Amino acid sequence: MANKSWTEIGEEILHMMREDQAVRDALAETGELFHGYHPAMEKIHLKNAHKLKEIIDEKGFPTTDVVSKEVCTAAIKIVLHAISLPEFMRAQEVILQDLAKANKVPKMYVATLIDRIRFYEGRKQVYATNADWDENGILRITDVEDEENLNKRRAAMDLDPIESLVITPLTGEYHPPNPQKRYQEYLEWTHKVGWRTK
Repeated sequence: MANKSWTEIGEEILHMMREDQAVRDALAETGELFHGYHPAMEKIHLKNAHKLKEIIDEKGFPTTDVVSKEVCTAAIKIVLHAISLPEFMRAQEVILQDLAKANKVPKMYVATLIDRIRFYEGRKQVYATNADWDENGILRITDVEDEENLNKRRAAMDLDPIESLVITPLTGEYHPPNPQKRYQEYLEWTHKVGWRTK
């Protein structure tokens, strides 16, 4: 890894995201993607996260001053998808917040990471980037702290005002057939992988 150029590493990262998308598309086609966290999806997420961790450990995070914005964004998406690895995601959150302040990574994806971690931990979001089905099967933005100053925080992370977000159920979009069961399974999963301890 140490001998590889950032160009070579960038190509590897883009390949990882293409694999991720291919698995996601195949599972969406059969409908399997929407019934819990599919083992095939988790497998590719874990594989990509471990590869990216090796890169970060040896060369640092692939920031926009050493790779293209496309590669940097793909790397953050790999972190966002590593939902079975709470400690990895939390470690990257610390690193990426500093890099966002230095304008070395796209801020909006860092905001999404911060919110996603809070969502899995059962805490309120900071930037309102996360939507999920509630226990009644309604897709909505999950709870947000200090809503009065939300748009100021969003603007600081290059996100549009919350009013511009329209969550509309698309024709044929998946809705959980049993929202309460899905929610219960989700809670059990957060405990199993270590997001929550209570």
